[in-house]
Amino acid sequence: MDFKRLGYFAQVAELGSLSKASDRVRITQPSLSRQMRLLEEELGVTLFVRGARGMHLTEAGEMLYARIAGPLREIGHAIYEVRSLPTEAGGHVVVGMPPTIVQMLAGGMARRVATHAPKVSLRIIDANSAHLLERMQSGELDIGILYGPTPSGLNASRLLEDELMLVAPPQSQVAREATIEFRRLADLPLILPGAVHGLTQLIESSAAKARIKLNIAVEADSHQLMKELVEAGLGYAILPHCAFAREAAMGRLAFVRITKPGLTRQLFLALKPEGEAAKASLQVESFIRQEVGALIQQGTWSAARACGIGES
Repeated sequence: MDFKRLGYFAQVAELGSLSKASDRVRITQPSLSRQMRLLEEELGVTLFVRGARGMHLTEAGEMLYARIAGPLREIGHAIYEVRSLPTEAGGHVVVGMPPTIVQMLAGGMARRVATHAPKVSLRIIDANSAHLLERMQSGELDIGILYGPTPSGLNASRLLEDELMLVAPPQSQVAREATIEFRRLADLPLILPGAVHGLTQLIESSAAKARIKLNIAVEADSHQLMKELVEAGLGYAILPHCAFAREAAMGRLAFVRITKPGLTRQLFLALKPEGEAAKASLQVESFIRQEVGALIQQGTWSAARACGIGES
């Protein structure tokens, strides 16, 4: 019995779709279909009812899935733990992250790799989450740090939740307040990315729920440009603390917590599928989580909450 074939079966059973399962396990749909037929021939039973709406388990398929799902998960966890053992690994690891995360995380992560895994060479790519997701799905990245939501087929888990703040000119009246209620954002000229940007979609969705209309004075897709416009007194931005921490420390920008409701963005850490993730990538993943935990504990990554490795 081919163990990998059983793993393919479990993915098709869980997703109910050959196309979705082929994306997850990274083999072509015809090849995956052939693997399922070979498994049926080997067992001498029909495992799926194939229809226009996907793949549905037969009684025999349900029995097989019930018996193997738990053991497959245990084997996957065992492989992950063995690969994560602190043995010296080597290789080239490509990590992608948004520019705001680069300035907060990249230096400390690279130092940990250089100290504890000197045979691992890093390449760090900064791009927005949409581009990083494309590179992750194409296999160009070994690790991607992405703002959510992420597609269900991605091998990703939550890294942290980051609170969004109102970024204000230091001399403004609003900057003197400790908090600002979300509904009051309707009275302020806002500087936000374009409508297709995930950050703007999150803010607009919250505004719709609160039944308020935002006053978007300027659209600027670059976080750096957004900060420069705020510093020039042309409006207010809504960003995670890591995006403006340096400017706030220098007194160039001020920030106010948003309440009723507060706004948060989830940051995910994505890996290549478990069968493809090399030990070096798993070590770098561990260093990323360690660095994030240290930054939060030290108060450097303000208003962020770390998420456990098992959360999704």
